[in-house]
Amino acid sequence: MHLVVEKPSPLAATELVACEVVRGDDFGCVWHHHPECEITLVLRGGTERMVGDKLTHLRPGDLTLLGSDLPHDYRNDHPATGRRSRVEAIVVQFMPDLLGEGWLQHASMQRVHQLFHRSQLGLEVRGATRRRTALRLKQLSRAAGLRRVVLLLEILEDLAKSKDLVEIASPGFHAPARHGSTDRIAPIITHIESHLAATIHVHDLALMAGLSESAFSRLFKKCTGRSVPQYLNELRIGRACRLLAETDDTVARIATTCGYPSPANFQRQFHRHQQRSPLAYRAAVRARG
Repeated sequence: MHLVVEKPSPLAATELVACEVVRGDDFGCVWHHHPECEITLVLRGGTERMVGDKLTHLRPGDLTLLGSDLPHDYRNDHPATGRRSRVEAIVVQFMPDLLGEGWLQHASMQRVHQLFHRSQLGLEVRGATRRRTALRLKQLSRAAGLRRVVLLLEILEDLAKSKDLVEIASPGFHAPARHGSTDRIAPIITHIESHLAATIHVHDLALMAGLSESAFSRLFKKCTGRSVPQYLNELRIGRACRLLAETDDTVARIATTCGYPSPANFQRQFHRHQQRSPLAYRAAVRARG
């Protein structure tokens, strides 16, 4: 499945915040990425969305915030009947620096800065926050100019404070530097990402950080939200998903590339994480050809 770089929307030439109401037989996209952040509210139709390594069934009201250059695709496929229901969605795109370079560095923007970091894995919006955001998006779709920017900022402020957000993709798919990582942990994460095919021991990582194993493990979990084994496995599965989607490498080769001791071990870990085999995952994400 070839990853496409999407060209900027023509609306971006005239609006800081581009907004399109998509209506038709499909969402008009393929497996792609773009530098703009994107908020998508599905009003009706659609069968699934692919964000990073996660394939999820769509329902009306599905709402996501996707960070810059995160690969994604929205689909409306009905292979059993060959017929498609109509889709309708509100899609908002904006550059992370829409208010100028450095605007997110201000202390007052700390929560929004953290939101943008989290959105690098994609965020699904749920609960009361979803309902409030959906209402604002409908207003935004009818607005223009400064009013559109104001509504977007209200949405971002609400999302930044919300506990109704769930990360979508695995860290290994996009592998962003996690916001809040200390100077001791940041180079460790870089080392892990660069040596996924090798055997990695907590003891060796602790030595690199100049800490005892227990102190290092506590600091690592505080910075990443995961233990070292959890983080390693998510990183490896995420990278495997990308290789399955975008290359024709065999399962055995991907297992080796991602640091699993055997194809059988990889198959078990992959099925536990994705609820399907590697080949079934590849078939699902390539279903559109």
